[in-house]
Order: sequence, then structure tokens, then C-alpha cells
Amino acid sequence: MSDKKLFSEMLYRDDPDRLAIVGNGESCTYGDLHRGINGLSRQLRGMGVEKGTRVALWSYNTANWLIAFFAIVRAGGTAVLLNYSMPVADAADLMERTETGFLLYGNNAEFKYDPDALERTISLANLSPDHCMNINPEVIDLTKQDWEEGEEMCREDEADETAFIIHTSGTTSKPKAVQISQRALSFDANVFNSTIGGNEESGVCIAVPLFHILGLLMSFSYLCRGAKVCLPADNKSETLANEIEANQLTDMAAVGAVYLNLAEQESFTDKVVPYLHLCMIAGGMSAPVQMMRLEMDYANAIFINMYGLSEAAPLTMVQPSDRVEERAQTVGRAVAGMEVRILGVGGMFLPADEIGEVVAKGPALMNGYGGLPDDQQPIDSDGWLHTGDLGYFDENGYLHLSGRMKDVIIRGGENIAPSEIENALYQLDYIKEAKVMGAPHPIYGESVEACVIMRDGETEFDQEKIKAGLLPRIPRFKLPAHIFRYERFPLNVNGKLDQKTLRADMLMRLKRLEINWELNGGVTIYDLIIKNSNYAIVPVTHFISDLAGTIGFSKRMVITMGLAVEEMLNERIMNAYASSGDIRVKVTLMSEWLRISFSDNGAEYFIDKRKDTSTCARNILSAVSDFHTDYIEGKPVYCMDFLYEQELDIQDFLLKSMEATGGSYE
Repeated sequence: MSDKKLFSEMLYRDDPDRLAIVGNGESCTYGDLHRGINGLSRQLRGMGVEKGTRVALWSYNTANWLIAFFAIVRAGGTAVLLNYSMPVADAADLMERTETGFLLYGNNAEFKYDPDALERTISLANLSPDHCMNINPEVIDLTKQDWEEGEEMCREDEADETAFIIHTSGTTSKPKAVQISQRALSFDANVFNSTIGGNEESGVCIAVPLFHILGLLMSFSYLCRGAKVCLPADNKSETLANEIEANQLTDMAAVGAVYLNLAEQESFTDKVVPYLHLCMIAGGMSAPVQMMRLEMDYANAIFINMYGLSEAAPLTMVQPSDRVEERAQTVGRAVAGMEVRILGVGGMFLPADEIGEVVAKGPALMNGYGGLPDDQQPIDSDGWLHTGDLGYFDENGYLHLSGRMKDVIIRGGENIAPSEIENALYQLDYIKEAKVMGAPHPIYGESVEACVIMRDGETEFDQEKIKAGLLPRIPRFKLPAHIFRYERFPLNVNGKLDQKTLRADMLMRLKRLEINWELNGGVTIYDLIIKNSNYAIVPVTHFISDLAGTIGFSKRMVITMGLAVEEMLNERIMNAYASSGDIRVKVTLMSEWLRISFSDNGAEYFIDKRKDTSTCARNILSAVSDFHTDYIEGKPVYCMDFLYEQELDIQDFLLKSMEATGGSYE
């Protein structure tokens, strides 16, 4: 099978009655698939789609999605694949930036629940309503339409032109438009099928989105060999288990989190284990211990680790015949037809066992990022794709990944690979998942921070115990400064770890720790000097009341606190202590209460809690949670403490204050 063939020429044809796509209680045959592709292709050409026309595809995974994808390309267009979870404004922005003029849509996160979503999309993306087509299976079944018979043929020279665009996730910047040709995806499918083997009798569960390169590549590869492709209604564990059993699926394509969650499904042993024999895994699951645990859970299955990017996939693969240690500890050897090398800092290729950047060259590479100048393209003048990933080849040619170049933690001048610490964490029996990241540090530049999920049944969480378990495995300077426990990690729609969201939460937890430490000593947020004058009373009480309301005290407490402050100032200014001079008022936040303190040079003022010696004292004592006198350098400081109310989160208040003021509490 030549990798120069076009998509639809590679799709299986020998038995038109064979099941091609199943899932969610529906199915279509290979004959249905071809009729749908041919018919929709002719309709798209009638709508105005021609060579180079950009056609957006925005829908959940369905058979109609796959038919629409192949039909767009067969009509000569370029399919712009959109994330089915993105908001209308983001989808419209991507369509405008890719100069998209047509839209094929079905149910997605917006259209499913908002009847006005289509109208807003058309307006924001500047589309013509005549260029939009609803491919929701509840509206139209593209496999059952009364299409005019005939085959739409494409030219061979279209193989190298951009057939579809996948957008990167955009976790660090705006999503980039990855332009991929028919030649590249055809090459990928041939490489996968020749490496893995398989036959018409196999069936694969696609538990990743079709707009993601893994989902699209796996679907295409299995449709080329005449196998059955299952598109579940969702990726919930119960749904996947039911589909695997009902369709007797032998293979599965998913990311690590999906496999981990499925193994915890109550019906896993009965509905999954007897059927699955080959599990393709990508997107951040390469920890050896974790892989070996999965192989123990999936007793009849072999896990196939692959490495690639949207820009080129796959670059390396393990083979079913590889030893479990090689499949667990590496991402395999370079696939046939691709050059994969390790590049050093000086621009020289490195020998075995030396870590550098993974670079690749060959027919799997994309056609570049759409809309970006040459100096922002990752493919250099010699044709090498710079992946941004760190790794090394061992002496047997297996690639070991060491993390992303941008993720390396530089602590006190030492380069620390997060993956090394993650692998050490996975060697602890009670750790289910782990992610290690760097955080800004005033002394070391960066600190090592770890986020973990405990294995089921582990109720105890002890940072020091975990650190003690790591010490025999990694040097002390690589130990995490903090270890944060999570019930689950945030995932993006592809099922991959949403590192941007996790990092933001981890940094927020670090800020809370810092704030809690500061609160133990008190955080003074206001320190005022007021003149000994009755004119100062009202402004100060208003100020305290506004502050209390801003912090989150109830209206009743705001009034009470204002009255207590007024009583104290009246006593110091208006009564027997008129010679006290200027009065210092401080507002200090403690971990459990707010403290308002007063100090001056006047005669000492006593409140006897047992006798309530004055009207002023009685009013103050009825308002405060505690009143006491501290002595600083021999001078009295009168402290009113107000306990925070149950629903008030003082840490949250301080965090918001820091965000609003760029890091201070002012």
C-alpha cells in the first residue's frame, strides 16, 4: 500500500457489508461509509467547496464526523478540525484565522445546549448561512442518504497538499494551526499497521476525540485494514466497558487517565479484561511502574507506548514483541522511514545515553504552522522538526523521554528533570499519579513541587513519609519542597493532563501556605495615625466598616465593629484621656480573627471583664470576641479581636488582594 495513495483510496473495500463504525447503539458498513463519503463530497462541491477551501468540522465523535472529514478532503477542501468543547468565540476566532468559509456542525458543547450558538458562530466567524451544514446524526444520517451513484476521484498530486488542520492545545500561547497532508497521515497509518499487525477481525475503541491526532490516526488505520471502529457516546468508564463487551473490541486507543479510571470500574473484570488484547497509549503515560501496574490490571492486554506530536505522529513506537521492560521504560524505536536524533546544545547530534532535544525528519512531518513566519516554524532549514522534548537513545535504539525543555527545573543552578522525580514517586506503592513542576523561589530561583493522587484505599497522607520514601531513589536536593494531595488532576478534552490548570492551582496552594505562615504572626494591612480630634472619629469608623464589609463580615458584624471602634475613640479623645496625643490605629489579620488595636501616649485605660466598670467598657465587651491590653516597650496597646464568621475565608481574601495589587496586601 503506497503512502502516496489518497485517504479514500486506502479505506477498506473488499467487503461492503462488513461493519465499519459502531457505537452508541448505531452502526454503518464499509459500503455505507463509501456511499456517504462520495455523496457528501459531491454535495460540498455543489455548495462551492473547491481546491484549498477551508471547511470547519465541529462536532462530537460520530460516524458522520468521519464521513464528513473524508468528504471534505475528497472534494478538494481542507478540513479545519475544531475542539468540540471550545466556546463559540474561540471557535469563531480559529475559523477567522484559518480563513475558513464553510462549517459542518453537529452536537458540541455549545450547540447542544444553546439554540442561539449557531447564529452567534455565523456572525462572529463571518460565515454565510448557505455555507453551513448540520451533520448531527439526529438530523441526517450520511450513510443512508439517497446519494447519486458514482465515485468522486481526486488527483494524485493532492497527496502533499494540506488536507486538514489540527490546532495545538494552546496551554502556553494561542493555538497553532498544524497543517497536515494526506501523504503524512497515510504514511502514519501504514507505519502503524505494519508495526502492530492486526487483521479485519480486530476492533478498536476510540476513547479520544477525533479532532485529536491520536483519535484520527487510530480510526483511519483501522478503517484501512477493514476492522471495526467504535465511537462511544462519551469516555465515561461505564460507557467504555459496555461498548467493549457489546462489540467484543480487542483494541483500544486512549490516554493514561482513561485506562486508570476504567480499571476502577466495577464491571472491569467481566466486561473489559476478557476482550482487550492491545492498548495504544499516548499523551503522558510513560512512567514504568505505572505501565506495569496497568498490564497487571489488564491481564490479557499488551500496552503499546507511542511517541509523537500533532506535528508528526508517530515518531517512535514499541512493538508487541518487545519485552515488558522495554515497553514500560521507553517509547520505542524510530518508526520505519523516519529519522529521529538527539540534538545537543552546540547543534551536534549526541551519541547513545546523552540527553538532548529530540528532533525528527521524514514524511510524517506537518506542512508547517499556518499563518506563522519562517522564524516561528519548528522545522529548520535542514528539514529537522524540533520537538522541544528532551530524551536520549539507549544503546539498543530505544528512546527514553526526559521531559519538556521548558519544564526543566533549575534549582540553585542544578537542572532537574521532573520525570525523574515522577518515576521515583511511582515506585511508592501508595502513589497512583504524580506530576512534578517548578515554582518561583527567592533563593534557589525555582523550587521542586509535587502533586500526587493517592491509590484507592489510601486515607493517610504524610508528606514526610513520602519524602523519606524518595530519599533512597533521588538525591536530597531533588526532593520536593512541598507535596500536595489531589483527588483527581484536571484534564483537557483530549483526556491529557491540563498542566496549565494544575500549575495554577499548585501555585495558589503555595500562596495559601505562605499566607497561613504569615497569618500566624499577623498580617497588618492598615496602620493609621489619626489626630486627637472628634472630627477623626466618623472617618475612621466608616473606614473600618468598609474594610470589614470588604473582607466579608456580615452586615450585622460590620455595624457592631464600627460601634466598638467608635466607643474606643470616644473614650480616648472625648473623655478623660484628651491629652493622649495622636492615636495609632492598626488593622491586623490573624489566622482566626481580625484585630483592631489602638495605642497613644495617654493615661492607661482598663477594662475589667468581671465588673464592666463603664458604659464604654460594656459596649466594647459586648461587641468583641476578645479584648486585651498588650504592652510594647512599656506602653499599652488596646486590642479588639473579632473572630471570622463561618463562611468567611480570610486566605481567599488575601489571595485576591495579592492578585489585585500585584503581590502585596495593600
